[in-house]
Amino acid sequence: MSASSFADSPTVPTGTASRLEYIDGLRALAALWVALHHAIETSVPATMLKVAVVGPVVATLFFGQFPVMVFLMLSGFCLYYPCVRKNPARPEFSNWRTFIRRRWTRIAPPYLWAGAFCLPLVAFPALNVGKWFDVSTLDPGVITSHLLLFHNLIPTHAMKIDYPMWSIGLEWQLYLLFPLMVWAFRRTGAVVTLAVTLFIAAAIRVTYHQLPLPIGAVLRDGPFSYLEIFAVGMLAAALAIRGRIILPRWALALVVLAGLAILRLGSGNGLVHDLATAVAFFAVLQLALDPAGRVARVLSAPWLVRIGLFSYSIYLVHAPLLHLSWFTLRQLGLSDDLNFVVLAVICLPLIVVASYAFHCVFERPFMRLEPKLVKAPGRAPAVKTFSGATEYERSS
Repeated sequence: MSASSFADSPTVPTGTASRLEYIDGLRALAALWVALHHAIETSVPATMLKVAVVGPVVATLFFGQFPVMVFLMLSGFCLYYPCVRKNPARPEFSNWRTFIRRRWTRIAPPYLWAGAFCLPLVAFPALNVGKWFDVSTLDPGVITSHLLLFHNLIPTHAMKIDYPMWSIGLEWQLYLLFPLMVWAFRRTGAVVTLAVTLFIAAAIRVTYHQLPLPIGAVLRDGPFSYLEIFAVGMLAAALAIRGRIILPRWALALVVLAGLAILRLGSGNGLVHDLATAVAFFAVLQLALDPAGRVARVLSAPWLVRIGLFSYSIYLVHAPLLHLSWFTLRQLGLSDDLNFVVLAVICLPLIVVASYAFHCVFERPFMRLEPKLVKAPGRAPAVKTFSGATEYERSS
């Protein structure tokens, strides 16, 4: 889709900030929601869920798929943003080998270290209870599939070692398809690309049950089922570069509310769920283009931005730390409701702190953060930004 397609849309000043802080803020909220989701799955507060008003609100935490979809959409945003910034008229992809090397260097070291920390839990059978009962394993096939980042394609392997890691394999596979997506956006435009990826996803969701198990699992749990989410993020990046919104703000707000309502009233997964997530948070990204707007100000809160910078580490290590916390509380004979409250109110903040320590040692050394002066698109003065495409490549 060309830039002229939105020529009549209202424009929003892009400002001179070297980072889109609202991206970090949104990533932080997604990571924290995932952690809370796993906390309620670890210790289900059955009594609390029966309380009027409070119960339905707390039950919302059982919806844990949508923040992962947000991560995938932000990945498309972060990868495509520098391509559009470099050449807004005809974004192009170049140097596949360098791209893959940088992507591997960025996500693999902390991912592998987190997996290495989980493996010793197998040595203590007493720990392999509750939600961790089917997670721990020393099976060579499981370990190999995780090392090669295709464990999400094997149903018996996907949730092993560290159960949130299934999406890291999916993320890696989307990276491999990113050059094709850039080509499709340039050659056919955003609308056609989105339509094709949506058709592929719908066809897979309808037919995978009828296919032999290995093939059906690869299609259903692999990247082709989620390319439309990734593509929505790419479109949002193109619009962000141009500082354009495609609907009035009130209409975007209604889209957000409608998408969230569909998420809450739905099953928590499936194509409708994923599309509702993509549409709702695409609207959030559109609203955040106004730096003076409420959405941008909330998502750019300093504490959220700081957490967003190490949200990948939170995602990687929160599950084993939650399990160890729950196992310790279990020895005290507390009720499941009280266990959940302690996990959410006391343990999760401590887990965030521990995640930051993990980030400092195992993630930050692999983040290329050296700033240099570059010319921002559409402006004469130079602004401080980050080298290459890395300023928006903190995909989780």
